[in-house]
Amino acid sequence: MFSQSVRSFTKQALQWSRIKLVHQRITLTKFTTLFFYLALFNCIILIALQTVAFVDNEDATEIITGFLNQANVTQDHIIYISNNELLKCKDLPSLSDANCETWLQEDDGDDDNDSNDSKSRRSLGGFFSARSVSVPRHHSENAKTEKYSNGTISGLELDNGKVLDTSCIQSLIWLNDVIHDSMAEDVVTLVFQIWLFFLSLATILNESLPHLGAAIAGHVLVTAWAGYRIRNTHKLREHYQELIVHQVCEGVDFLGAWWDVRTDHTIPILVFNVIAFVLATYLATRLYRVYARETFNRVRASPRLHKIYKLVLVLSVCVQLSGFFTVAATAMWLDKASTGSINRVAKHLVLYRAVFSTMAVLEIPWAILGWICIRSENRRQFWIFAGISVLLLASSSAIFASPLYQFIFQTWPFFASMTIVSYLLILVITVLGVWSRTQFGKGLPEFLKEEEKLEGADFAPVYIPDLKDRKSFDSEKGHGSDIDTEPIASLPPLLASQPLHKPPPAEKRYRTSSVYSDINRDTVKLSSTPPLAQAILSEQSPVSDCPPTPNRSNFETASRSPLSRTPGDRSERSRNSLPGNPRPINIQESSSGRPGRTGLIRI
Repeated sequence: MFSQSVRSFTKQALQWSRIKLVHQRITLTKFTTLFFYLALFNCIILIALQTVAFVDNEDATEIITGFLNQANVTQDHIIYISNNELLKCKDLPSLSDANCETWLQEDDGDDDNDSNDSKSRRSLGGFFSARSVSVPRHHSENAKTEKYSNGTISGLELDNGKVLDTSCIQSLIWLNDVIHDSMAEDVVTLVFQIWLFFLSLATILNESLPHLGAAIAGHVLVTAWAGYRIRNTHKLREHYQELIVHQVCEGVDFLGAWWDVRTDHTIPILVFNVIAFVLATYLATRLYRVYARETFNRVRASPRLHKIYKLVLVLSVCVQLSGFFTVAATAMWLDKASTGSINRVAKHLVLYRAVFSTMAVLEIPWAILGWICIRSENRRQFWIFAGISVLLLASSSAIFASPLYQFIFQTWPFFASMTIVSYLLILVITVLGVWSRTQFGKGLPEFLKEEEKLEGADFAPVYIPDLKDRKSFDSEKGHGSDIDTEPIASLPPLLASQPLHKPPPAEKRYRTSSVYSDINRDTVKLSSTPPLAQAILSEQSPVSDCPPTPNRSNFETASRSPLSRTPGDRSERSRNSLPGNPRPINIQESSSGRPGRTGLIRI
């Protein structure tokens, strides 16, 4: 019972110590504190906004799926938009048996002035004005099915008495796929915000330059995508209004004001991403100055080793980013190929799932090995990492030859951007990994170990910046310099008025000799003089500057007699008391009752 209580107390103490350590790292400077709270608030706000956007897309999917299910529409065709045309294919467009046909188009492209052109120009020219007209949104529960005599559904009758044919309902397959892709984008972006927060937290706790670089790169990518998504929303709305509402469905709007709601919920995401990117970039530059100085000046190393370490930092940034983008791109492809109309026409889908599932399983250990093996120069781990890198690079390159992969890549911009980023990261990591292998044995692990020892010590690591950088370094750390560059002004008035005594130049110092410098003499034995003998020694008469040197017997006898230091005249004392000059000590022989010889020893 007692041991369990001790164990629980120990666990709690360890937990509190870790929490205290985390708090100390976060509140180390004002910039680390601001960077942490910026990452936290940005994560919370953007997660809430992305959740709202996901709910909006889910509502639209439920409405469209309701119409498709009620009309019993089989998704045995691929319907997509290419060059402002709504195409309908029996198979993947790149295959010979696809039999793709142009279902609807915004402009027929000819030079005549037919009814199709007038309708298209009227729709495109008056799009923004027509978009402001309030169109009621129809729901599937208010629709009634129209059937032929053989029982086949011919269309749906809405609550206002208007009948929708099967062509109108089938055109909703494209819209349903597009909104389903938007839901997947919301999930990936939401997870990315969480990953970005933990990446920022790791930057502060580890004072890590790779994590800092990966966090800023993540802000750039998510901000760019937020801006592109607003543009893509307007483009999708334009296609929907022109091709589906005004042409095939004859003015029936299934979503109504949903597009306005989606736009209103998408703009704040872009605004907060831009604000977070600007603030994070500013704080990251301040943190980078501190982390870079401490990293490259804490442990002195050669310029060549610094160059190797900088490239290893670039490799580490790529590894951090690839840990998310490769997994996200793989998961998005598996979701796309397993749902919707593509699932019915995809061939060798089991093989694709096996390949991408294997890639998804290997990507996490691959990222971890890439971080560890290069820094520790572990050759066995490196060959495992290199093998996985080659496998991922080969599979990512070969998959582009797949017609299914090409179709998803061409029709889904978000997936295309994620795939390009992940592929480039894999390529850069493979190249830098091979280059890093050629740099093994040049002292990088020792450099990193010395840095880790200083970081893990109980005291702050010693870092003395240059005088020109001291002011900026202190401002980055959030405190002033403790080194006073004006020592005279800080002294009391009495001491400040006195001139500072400087030692004389080396060429003006006196050179003296002693018995210690004579190699022909025997070993000299001395005994310490009690402090009580100083009063007696001070009364002795001065001796000549060059007294006779005592022999060995004199020193042996003098070991039992008091030592006296002859004061001499002032000039002699001042000369002997100069810095760097020895101090004279007289040894007198008094055991025989007669005055003996006095030896002068300079120490």
